[in-house]
Order: sequence, then structure tokens, then C-alpha cells
Amino acid sequence: MEDNQQNQTEEGQDEHPKTEIKQKSREVRPKNKKKKIPEWLVWGLSILFLSFGLTVVFSFLTQLVIDENSPAAVCVVVLLVLLVFNISCDVLANAIIACKPEAFLAMASNRIRGARRAVFFCRNASKLGSIFADVIGDICGIVSGAAGAALATILAVSGDSYIKIIAAILVSAVIGALTVGGKAIFKHFAIKYSKNIVFGFAKFTTFFKKEKKHK
Repeated sequence: MEDNQQNQTEEGQDEHPKTEIKQKSREVRPKNKKKKIPEWLVWGLSILFLSFGLTVVFSFLTQLVIDENSPAAVCVVVLLVLLVFNISCDVLANAIIACKPEAFLAMASNRIRGARRAVFFCRNASKLGSIFADVIGDICGIVSGAAGAALATILAVSGDSYIKIIAAILVSAVIGALTVGGKAIFKHFAIKYSKNIVFGFAKFTTFFKKEKKHK
């Protein structure tokens, strides 16, 4: 009987330290953990500020070139520049999305200039495609609309209200047709020559920011 009582007391003594350790571990754990900002929210806000900044820059440059006294030829040149830039960005976005990073891994291992940058572009295809096709493309469309309105006003400056309405409709229709049609035509070439386009653009970016060398 005495041995059983001693065993029970020893077991009770062993259990107390374990419960105390558990209680201390619970007390040490922080109750309020810092909540991380969701990645989708960070990406959305960054796109918002990027779009705002690019729109301000594009609009400012367009306003410097086009005003009420600008000739029609200047407006046409600005519209063509915006059109080419818009289609080029769309081609680049489609090429990056269609291309795979495996196409440049061997070139990157041989330290060919632009190959590592091309791998980075392909691995971030969704984000870069959104920036080039959606952000820059939409901004070019907005600025092209403003430049087209200025061109329509210049063309119909000596006409009545009906001529101004017709001129505005025709200019908008031509801009929309050239933009959408150009993207549809060059999409085939963007997918077919995606590797060459991505590698060429990646090599071009190395002139502004050099690639990190392997250690």
C-alpha cells in the first residue's frame, strides 16, 4: 500500500511540471499576429498608381504637341505614334505569354546577354502581359481618343455641327479599326516568333539595366 501511494505521488509530481510547461508555452505565444497585406491587393494598388502616372505622362506629352492651333498633320503623326506603340506593346505581351522559360535556360547557363532577363520575363508572363497589354494599351487608347477629338475639331473647324459630329465619328472609327485590326493581324506573328521577340526585348533592356552575374 505504501509503495502504491508513493508511485501515485511521484506520478502526480511528474504531471505538474508538464502542465506548467504547456501553460508557459501558451503564454509565450503572441496573441496578436501581424496581418500581411494580400498579394492581390498589393498588385492591384501598384497597377492603379502605375496607370495614373503613365496616363498623366502620356496626356501631358500629347497636350504639349497638340493644341487648338496645331495643324492636322501633327495630330495624325501623334495618332500614328500612339497606334504603333499600342500595337507593339500588345505584340510584346502576347509573345511573353506564349513563350516558355525553358527556351532560354541553356542560353542563360552559357551567360548569353539577355537570356536571364528573358527567363525572368517568361516566369512573370501574367504580370508583364497585364502591364503591356492592359495598362499601356488602355492608356494609349484613352490618349488616342483625346488626340482624335482634337483632329476631328481641326478638320471640321469651318463646318456646321453636323459636319463636326460626322468628323468625330469617322476619326474614332478609323482609330478603333486600326487599333483592333492591327492587334489581330500582328498577334499571329507575336505567337509564331515569340522567342525572337522576347529575347530581343530582353537584350534591349540590358542596355538600361545590366543583368546580375552568377557568383
